[in-house]
Amino acid sequence: FLHEREAHEELVNVLDEVEAELLPPIVVHCFTGTNKEAIEYIQRGYYIGFTGTICKKERGAPLREMLPSIPLDRIMVETDAPFMGFKRGRKSSEPADCIDVARKLAETIDMTFSTVCDTTTTNA
Repeated sequence: FLHEREAHEELVNVLDEVEAELLPPIVVHCFTGTNKEAIEYIQRGYYIGFTGTICKKERGAPLREMLPSIPLDRIMVETDAPFMGFKRGRKSSEPADCIDVARKLAETIDMTFSTVCDTTTTNA
């Protein structure tokens, strides 16, 4: 799991210094970048982790806009528990909140909840 925030170019430059075959499978954890950055990560064979941020009305809007362009077989559903709370009345999150992230993902990309759950579980 690699966590980068506003450091896409720097992360890519560091990873380019290592032979791709030597790297384990990579998940860009808690992704909050741009569609262009997501596409570059996917082209490199990385997974993209989306958290409850996609459930937030304003903060999640740019991420929801890009979700249909990202192949489901490259998406991970996560919460970053106990951080990055997204449910009303709570400042923290918990692993069980992945269900809400998966529901929002399914709604956003117009797929069934079960398909999203099956595919993202296989990805993990």
